[in-house]
Amino acid sequence: MDNNIAPQTNEVVKKPTTKLKKILIFAVVAVLLLVGGTAAYVNSENKKLVNSYEEKVYPGTFVFDTDVSGFTKSELHTVLEEMVNEISSRKINVSIGDSNFEKSYLNLETTIDYETFENEVLSFGKDKAFKEKLALIKEPESRSYGYEVLYSEDKISEFVDTIAEQVKIAPVNASISVSWDSISVTEGQIGYELNKDELFNNIKTALEDIHGDELVSIEGNIKEVDPEITTAALQSVDTKISSYTTYFSPGPSGTNIQIGAGMIGNVLLMPGESFSTVEAIGPTTPENGFVSANTYLNGKVVPGYGGGVCQISSTIYNAELRAGIIPDFRTYHEMTVGYVPQGLDATIGDEWPDLVFTNPYDYPVVVNVYASGGSITAEFWSNSQATGGVTYEPKSYQTGSLSADTYLYGYNSAGECISEVYLDSSVYKPFS
Repeated sequence: MDNNIAPQTNEVVKKPTTKLKKILIFAVVAVLLLVGGTAAYVNSENKKLVNSYEEKVYPGTFVFDTDVSGFTKSELHTVLEEMVNEISSRKINVSIGDSNFEKSYLNLETTIDYETFENEVLSFGKDKAFKEKLALIKEPESRSYGYEVLYSEDKISEFVDTIAEQVKIAPVNASISVSWDSISVTEGQIGYELNKDELFNNIKTALEDIHGDELVSIEGNIKEVDPEITTAALQSVDTKISSYTTYFSPGPSGTNIQIGAGMIGNVLLMPGESFSTVEAIGPTTPENGFVSANTYLNGKVVPGYGGGVCQISSTIYNAELRAGIIPDFRTYHEMTVGYVPQGLDATIGDEWPDLVFTNPYDYPVVVNVYASGGSITAEFWSNSQATGGVTYEPKSYQTGSLSADTYLYGYNSAGECISEVYLDSSVYKPFS
């Protein structure tokens, strides 16, 4: 037996006491509470932060180069009003030659759509989740908004119209006069007018420029306006294409014929234009120099102002037909007349009936009427090619003692009849 073997010992390992366990548990709980409390606090603060921006603009927001971060709608509106007021204080100067026309933006009613723009700026991010909202607030990214300037197009139009009226130079039509087989043409003059559409659009562009100058200069342009009746068109009139003369005796009717013929004188009809004998003569009143003379009424000869002017319309009618022009409106007399054959007369009244016809040719037609020495003549002048070389002759055929049918015939250069047109039947009353 080895006496050096150490004696065995039985050590007892002591377990933590209940008190120590409690301390450890308390410590763990305390840490958890601290962490949880901190998290809850942070979360609460974050909610407060996010909620604080529900009625404010998120950070990093600019209107052009103005920082509006954290602004309420009222504060944003105030800033926008200042911006719009600055724009409205600007002016536009339109120069045309040596003339200048100025208008303030305010007078053109410049503004913006406040409600729509403010809602757009304020609503950004409000539809996102909580974490995204928090990120937008704590880690903002720069965003810039720009508004559109609004204005009154009616006010712009008024401004442009005012300018146009002041710079306008109306064109002058060429004119023509025929006297004793002599043709005289007075040249027309070119007019000038503002290019309104161009100026209107240039003003709109200036108003829409947010960063424009305090005084915006715009040059208005004018354009030439040709006269409706040109010298070249009237110079095409070179030939008397028809003529007709009737005769009258001195007296009241003769006086009225001479006055009425003078009222007509030279009348220019461009292609497609119409002639009214009643309008050309005008009211047959004493104020216009007309006197009382014989007229027809209800089968009787009675006195009336302007009596005798129907001889003017009848003379024109015969010259018109010989020019190859068929009337639009023509009425025969109530009773027969002695200065033209039956069926070739044309009566007129103060307003109606009337002798009306339209220039059917591609060239101007000049109606020239004059009276002197007991005769009245109506002439039709135009281009030598107007009638295409056709000569026209009206003929009336009596169908009874007080009735006639009228035709218009056309003849070529060889004298051959190439056209026949029935015009009208005239039926007269006997004198009572």
